[in-house]
Amino acid sequence: MTADPYVLLKMSEEPDCHFVASWLLKAAEAQASWSEVLDKPDSARGLELLYADGIPDVAAAALELLGELEHHRHVVALDLYPDDGGLFCRELALLVQLGFFVRDGEGYQIAIPDQVSPEFVLAAAVELSSAVSDLEYGVDVLEPELKLATLSLREAMALRATLLAPRRTGVVVRLVPRLKDQS
Repeated sequence: MTADPYVLLKMSEEPDCHFVASWLLKAAEAQASWSEVLDKPDSARGLELLYADGIPDVAAAALELLGELEHHRHVVALDLYPDDGGLFCRELALLVQLGFFVRDGEGYQIAIPDQVSPEFVLAAAVELSSAVSDLEYGVDVLEPELKLATLSLREAMALRATLLAPRRTGVVVRLVPRLKDQS
């Protein structure tokens, strides 16, 4: 783990509307299941560190991440702590635990999870909640980056550049019919 953790996310080079639509629908299902888990006090017990200073919204995070991927040519290096509270890191780690991103080398590839039932979401949240460190004052602190493959900014940017290089050098050949000499 690095002091200033980043994560690399990627999707296929060619946009596929069916894939993206299915992925976003699954994210909406996951959010509904997450809300169901939080609505049941017995289920939510033990998950307080996940939502202590803000409730993760997996659907909103999925939409935001999709936008980032699209904006950055389908490969993006993201700071896990762009916000003070760490809500983004918790949301991303939850999406990874749910299977919306799967480990692919040093980063993550976008994927559609098989299931997002309330039971599955609860299991993912419990797993993520186990990423706790104990400060010297006896206070538990959730560190979701412990459940993620992180890189330094330098490593993330170098890997992103390596992944983008073949896309930049791709040569497009267009065949143009030759006009007959009209003379």
